[in-house]
Amino acid sequence: MKKENRVEQYFYQKDFSILEIILLIIAIVSLIVTTFIQGGGPIGLSTLLVCVLAFFICRSFKIKDNEIEQALKKIMQDNKVKCSENAIECYELKNTVIKKRKDGKFISPKYYITDIIFSSEYTLFNIYIIDLIKQSVEMVSYSVNINQIITLREETIKTNAGLAKVSYLEIENGCVIPVVLNDYKSSQLLQKICDRHKQE
Repeated sequence: MKKENRVEQYFYQKDFSILEIILLIIAIVSLIVTTFIQGGGPIGLSTLLVCVLAFFICRSFKIKDNEIEQALKKIMQDNKVKCSENAIECYELKNTVIKKRKDGKFISPKYYITDIIFSSEYTLFNIYIIDLIKQSVEMVSYSVNINQIITLREETIKTNAGLAKVSYLEIENGCVIPVVLNDYKSSQLLQKICDRHKQE
């Protein structure tokens, strides 16, 4: 199976497939038979073991979170995407399929790397848009004059994986850049951008 198909499968696979649910139900029934029905031990126990084994085999075929991380790293390496210290990386969570990882983090097939360059007259945003499913990288740049206003907007959105908090830099000309406020460094960087481009 091709790597991009496995990435796509990851984002659309369910936490528990129908087969896994059926196996769990049969395992529970087998446990009840083994425990409470006289003479049901041999049949119940053997059925339980088969169901447990089949369940773990099914789980082993699921695509894991670390495979997506590896796919992302490979796309960045293949396309020679490098970030400076003034870069913000995040998944775009709006208008796309979302997956909640085991660590609770929301991810999607769209990954944004925004490299920010400051000068006395403008702020330059070099944005790498990585599509994990297509294994492609698109690069766009916005040069924002120091007189243009940039604001930070935060909102909570409803996704197929639950409620998620998203943040965006909104440029006066209508451009919107997804960002993340999950650490001190990115928060300070975004504050610096907004302070440089605030309305006088």
